[in-house]
Amino acid sequence: MRGSIHARDLDDALAALSRLGKGLAPRALADALNHTANQARQALRAEMQSVFKDPTPWTLNSTRILYARPSADPEAAIWVKDESGGKNPFSAEDYLMPQVEGGERITRRSEKYLREAGILPAGRFIVPGAGARLDAYGNIQRGHMMQILSGLKALRRDGSDHSATDSRRSLRKGHAQAYFVMRRGKTAIGIAERRGKNLAMVLAFVRQPQYRTLFKFHDVVRRTAENDAQLETNIDKAIADALRGRLPRVSSQPRGRQG
Repeated sequence: MRGSIHARDLDDALAALSRLGKGLAPRALADALNHTANQARQALRAEMQSVFKDPTPWTLNSTRILYARPSADPEAAIWVKDESGGKNPFSAEDYLMPQVEGGERITRRSEKYLREAGILPAGRFIVPGAGARLDAYGNIQRGHMMQILSGLKALRRDGSDHSATDSRRSLRKGHAQAYFVMRRGKTAIGIAERRGKNLAMVLAFVRQPQYRTLFKFHDVVRRTAENDAQLETNIDKAIADALRGRLPRVSSQPRGRQG
């Protein structure tokens, strides 16, 4: 998922740039495009904060910029990270694509574990129940999810079994006794937690969530990239910097670069 930023239709601005000569003109144009790309990234961050409820830092920092380099036809681009790694098997693009284009939510790792353990029925997904402990962003706390998966003997990662056992230490935690599958008749409807006299549903089994288009990534980038007045202002600033000898070197980070 990416959007491009260029200045091919700004004839007057490009003519002004050409007066700098072949040495400075490409550098100035690349600098102006990169500054515009940073503005687009900031606009995307503001859009996330507007349309998502309590977006996580991981979500807010999910965009990156491919910075323009001096050339005959430089172009900057902004994209949603499509690489995964570490403990997360999914990329930011995997999570955000349904929010951009609408459609089905991806299967989360916890759902994969529960399915493999034969607990989560086919075609069902999980959402926090009334008894779930939530983090500051409205998601179930990672520690609580680990307790649930361990107690249900569904926590298998990287070929290892991290589920609760019959050891004294594990029994003292009480997770194996606390969590169980709630059913309506023969139908599994969720996971409950019982601690003493307290009983609450912590995970509910639901149909696959369907997302409508919420995060208008392409529209936000397009509004910034096609704002002639804004891009022309950045070009004018780059020309002024070039004339004063203040353009960044080709090998250095462009003005205003973020993450």
